[in-house]
Amino acid sequence: MRHLLAVPLLAVLVAPAAAAPASRAAHMDEYLSIWAHNDAINPDTVTRLYGQRVDYYGRAMSAGDVYRDKLAFVRRYPVRSYAAVPGTVSNDCSDATPRCRVSAVMRWSRAGRGGGRESGTNTVRLDLAREDGTLKIVRESGEPVSGRR
Repeated sequence: MRHLLAVPLLAVLVAPAAAAPASRAAHMDEYLSIWAHNDAINPDTVTRLYGQRVDYYGRAMSAGDVYRDKLAFVRRYPVRSYAAVPGTVSNDCSDATPRCRVSAVMRWSRAGRGGGRESGTNTVRLDLAREDGTLKIVRESGEPVSGRR
C-alpha cells in the first residue's frame, strides 16, 4: 500500500459517487487508516482535511481544536485500527458539488497504554464543503452501533 500521505487526502474520501461500491469502500478504508497511524496525525493532515470551523461531534471547533482532540485520543489509545464494513460506504460527492456527505459503518479496535483492548462498530458521517476550492470536512459525527468489547 502506498504511503497514506502521498495521495491527496480528500481524494481518499471522495471517490466519485458513481464509482463502484468496492472503490468507494477502498477510499473510505484508506481515509480511516490515516487515523490508525500515529505518524499521520499532525497539524498538516488536519489542516488539509478539515475546514477552519468544524462541527465535531456536536461541538463547534477550529481545525486546531480537532487536532488537539485527535492527539489526546492517540495518546490514550496508541494502537488503533479502523475499517469500513463492506457495503456501507455512501457518498454524494462529485467534482462539481459545493457540499457533500460521505458516510459508512466502521469496525474499530483500540488498545490503551495499559494494554487493555476494546472494539466495536460505529457510524461515521463526514459533511464536506468547499473552502478555497477544496472539499474539507466541516462536520464529523457518528454513533455507536455496537459497544466496547
